[in-house]
Parts: sequence; structure tokens; C-alpha cells
Amino acid sequence: MNFISTFIVWSWLLCIGLIAPASLPAGGAQESIIQNRTNNIGSPIIALKEFNLLSSASNDSSVLTRVKQGTPVSVIKVWVGFDSSKWLLVNVLCQNFDQLFYRRGWVNIRES
Repeated sequence: MNFISTFIVWSWLLCIGLIAPASLPAGGAQESIIQNRTNNIGSPIIALKEFNLLSSASNDSSVLTRVKQGTPVSVIKVWVGFDSSKWLLVNVLCQNFDQLFYRRGWVNIRES
């Protein structure tokens, strides 16, 4: 009888020792917050109005191309400037004669 009660106690302690750490934050039972996040950056959005695609995140930079309304735009990066203006680094599908190619540039979403 003493052997059976000792076996039950040790089995219970072993189960607690093996299962309880799996439910702790460093264990494998808890899912990471990063895995549950959906990645909205990179998914294409549609341009609602025409805007200029700039070569850098500055209002004084040169214009690469004019993006037309209804063009799909992929957001690569979001950057907040020193003056609290928001800039997007985007990928835009452009057509030059009979060729299609991607052009990457910056857009100020406050002024565009």
C-alpha cells in the first residue's frame, strides 16, 4: 500500500513538472502575439486619387512618376517624419510603352 501511494505521488509530481512549464510564457503552449498579427503592409491598396511618386521622403525631392487613380499600390514601409508627417514607401506597377515594371518611391499621405 505504501508503494502504491508513493507511486501515485511521484507520478503526479512528474506530470505537474512536465505539463506546467508548457503553459508558461516561455513554453510551447502559449502562442506569440506576433504570429496572430496580420501583416497589412505589403498587401495592395487602390489609389483613390492621382499623386506624385517621389524619389525620397522629402517635399523637395524629384518626381519619379505620376500615379493614376485606381492603380494598385503596395505599401512597403511607413515612416513618420520629424514634422509628424507620414510617408509611405510604396511599390507601383507602371507601364512604359509595352513593358510593365515596378517603380518604388515615397508618398506623403498628409498632402496627397
